[in-house]
Amino acid sequence: MSSADYHQRIAARFAAAARTYDAHSAVQRHAAQRLAGLIATSGLPPRVRALEIGCGTGHLTRLLTIHLPGARILATDIAPAMAAACRARLPMLDFAVMDGARPAVAAPFDLICANLAAQWFADLPAALARLAALLAPGGMLAFSLLGADTFREWRAAHARCGLAPGTPPFPSQKQCRAAFPAGGELRLLTETHLDRPGSALGFLRGLRALGADSAAPGHAPLSPARLRRVMRELDAAPVMTYDIIYACWRNHPGKAPFSAHAR
Repeated sequence: MSSADYHQRIAARFAAAARTYDAHSAVQRHAAQRLAGLIATSGLPPRVRALEIGCGTGHLTRLLTIHLPGARILATDIAPAMAAACRARLPMLDFAVMDGARPAVAAPFDLICANLAAQWFADLPAALARLAALLAPGGMLAFSLLGADTFREWRAAHARCGLAPGTPPFPSQKQCRAAFPAGGELRLLTETHLDRPGSALGFLRGLRALGADSAAPGHAPLSPARLRRVMRELDAAPVMTYDIIYACWRNHPGKAPFSAHAR
């Protein structure tokens, strides 16, 4: 499967979930709040020119309007229905339907940000290089994304059944660090966030309601019988790990994007 086909499949899944997304996106709200706080304390210039990738229904977008008063924000999403949902909430902003991995917008921007979206990029280093090229001097990329330890309990249940999960290969902290362009200043934070979906079926239904149930390219779906085996391997009230990476990269190493607990 080509990267374009993979991104279109993801776009279709998120578009189908636009109406159910808000009811199942507590983790996305949490990450948006944390990322918005990092952005707000990063020393950006007044009247920031900001580009948001993967705005979804607007969790981070709304916070940007609060933390960056006077900012000129262009919110984008690969799924038209998601962009429309965000526009309905924040009609004063500019919107575009766009694949964030292959941006087609006029530069420059002081801030390019994305909340739990960049892990879907088929080629993260190439996408980050394209986005970094759109930054003004001193501009910043600010992302939250799912890391390699996400859904470790789901993968472990597959392993106990001798099966391969369809979970996409989310980047490790090391891979995330290496994905950003050389020559800038990067700070990373990591967070382990635990979710309790109530049951294995609740976990799967929640992913579908988010549009986040796209399997890794080339993965063959499990048969119903095998899927039931994996679900039985999980506890009656499973805990699901979200390994969240917060990354801020600046193209001019004069100012650190943030420093508290950075590593």
